Amino acid sequence: MRSCRTWLTVAEARLGAGQPPQAPAVEAAVDRAHHQWGLIRDAGRARELGAALAALRGRVPGRREGALDHVQRELSRLQTQG
Repeated sequence: MRSCRTWLTVAEARLGAGQPPQAPAVEAAVDRAHHQWGLIRDAGRARELGAALAALRGRVPGRREGALDHVQRELSRLQTQG
């Protein structure tokens, strides 16, 4: 979980510093956050970080088609787990 949060923070910091969403370093940070998020087994924590990841994926879709859709689908699934 810490790794996911760290990569989300790195991506936000790079965007805040003026790097464009399509910059390789920004995309890489978001991709790493996405990967780490997928490893979180606690549904509550995954929901918490997933909301932040979905917002970030909306700004930085990355090169892999469907990344934002994947986050949104997983968040919907997590909502049913209560």
